[in-house]
Amino acid sequence: MTEKTGILGGAFNPVHNGHVHLAKEAISQLKLRRLLIIPTYESPHKTTKLLPFEQRAEMCRLAFSEIGEGYSHGSCKIEISDIERRMGGVSYSINTIRELKKLYPSERLYLIIGGDMLFSFTKWFKYESILKESTVCAVARGGDNLADMLEYANEIGRIKVLPAQIVDISSTEIREKLKNGESVLGLVPDKVLEFIGENGLFKNSI
Repeated sequence: MTEKTGILGGAFNPVHNGHVHLAKEAISQLKLRRLLIIPTYESPHKTTKLLPFEQRAEMCRLAFSEIGEGYSHGSCKIEISDIERRMGGVSYSINTIRELKKLYPSERLYLIIGGDMLFSFTKWFKYESILKESTVCAVARGGDNLADMLEYANEIGRIKVLPAQIVDISSTEIREKLKNGESVLGLVPDKVLEFIGENGLFKNSI
């Protein structure tokens, strides 16, 4: 039986509870045996300056350790991957997928994206190649219209829509609250909130 490996990438600037809930849904619905959390090294989309890779990766380790191994449907190993840092340059998904195919040649790769990213997917670099070389799974989140997602995914083809209601949280919202001295309790995992406070992150810019 072919093992299923999920790919959940992002800037994670910072990682938040929406990301954690998305990961849980992917593990449960896809019955993943491995989930790779991949912090972006250099984003092709974000204009906001990112925290150093090491800090974002550490926040991911803290956040996803709360899920733990064996979350659902048997044992799913969760790994924080530095593959995009090792590759260097702009982190295009197709390049990451191709590198992962070399590392896991016998496994089926599932690229997991939030519902908000689905509607701009055709603007991704070599998106048609991404569809050919992985299974793209869009997970609904609060405010996403499932019917619209299904219709749009059907137009593109080869995209799987996972019917879930993920907590609608944005990293931009969290950064702005932190800059303004507002509470983000409940928006980010407790361990991540402690890390942000201990290191004085996001105080000076959004």
